[in-house]
Amino acid sequence: MVKVDEGGSDGKGEWVHEMITTYFETEWKLHGQEVSPYSQCAWDEIEPGHYEYPFALKFPNVNYPPSMEEPAGFGIRYIWTAQADGPALQSGLKSREYITPYRPIIVSIADKEWVYKTTLMKDKKQALAEVQAKLYKQTYCPDEPFKMQLNMMILHSDSKITSLVYRFRKHHEGKMLVQQGTAFRENIRTVIQDAVTLPSTSDLTQLSETIRFDVPTRLVSPSFLSRHTRVHYDLCFQVTIEQGHLFKTSHVNEFAIPLTIANLPYDQLLRIPDLTSIQHYRQSTECPLFFDPELEEPPAPQGLPSELIGPLTAALMSPNSSEEQPPSYFSLPELPPQFELRKERKERTVFMTRQARGAYHGQELGEATIIPGLYDEDW
Repeated sequence: MVKVDEGGSDGKGEWVHEMITTYFETEWKLHGQEVSPYSQCAWDEIEPGHYEYPFALKFPNVNYPPSMEEPAGFGIRYIWTAQADGPALQSGLKSREYITPYRPIIVSIADKEWVYKTTLMKDKKQALAEVQAKLYKQTYCPDEPFKMQLNMMILHSDSKITSLVYRFRKHHEGKMLVQQGTAFRENIRTVIQDAVTLPSTSDLTQLSETIRFDVPTRLVSPSFLSRHTRVHYDLCFQVTIEQGHLFKTSHVNEFAIPLTIANLPYDQLLRIPDLTSIQHYRQSTECPLFFDPELEEPPAPQGLPSELIGPLTAALMSPNSSEEQPPSYFSLPELPPQFELRKERKERTVFMTRQARGAYHGQELGEATIIPGLYDEDW
């Protein structure tokens, strides 16, 4: 959902455009009769009291996008609701929504060293310092130790480093197609912030420091791309350089080292069964499956029962004489649920638009950045 200023001198130029995509919807009847396409349903009267209806649900080997609420207007939620249908097709009672956080399973790559290099500039014209950072891994997991070697060299004799602060940041980004182009929103959350203790020397023109911290579990989910959202991380350094002898001036420069976050170490790749069979949600039509809680696993999908295969095959293969009736292909008895074909996941999308009236939408959403002429929904 984005708020866009589309002009208009009458004060009616701000519009809210909303698009709701349902990745999957799966349900299971805990009590009562299944709805039939050829018959009306009976109902049971339930006396006041306390009732429990146990159930189990299993996710397929599919990575759906992670739960998120940022930036404002780009939430991804996994929601449970319970509903009691009323008799004679009356509207039923519906519970409030219960939201379950979801994290996709993403494995780190093997440890691989890499070097980040950049030059700090003054007014985009004068080079102030050279930066080289050596990182020992490309991907990190929550609770893992982070370590890197940071080397900096000042390029002018009258300059020195006076402070160095770093922030481990999480970026939530969202974009949506609007009439003028692509609307873009970003939210940056600082997960860790700390300062590097500099050596007590009067002319600090070279710096070699080891940066260490433990990647936290709170607020850290795997890096992920969905159609309209992106989650990624970086380590942002803020360097203050003092220049001049008699008349001193300070310049604050920033540089950001990109980091990738997973949630399983690389050595789990071959230890966890079926881990390599996990699919991206855009390439799979499987959806979560309810099943009997007394079972450890949902029943595997199977074909027709063997007692039906013989008569059906004979009916189809026998020659059709004038005395015989053609086989009735719809006379198969009703199959038990474990033999039914599993339902495929079907995404659906709803578009809505309205005027942004009042301060509520403005405070919640803020103005989106419009990239005119760019019509792109996918990252």
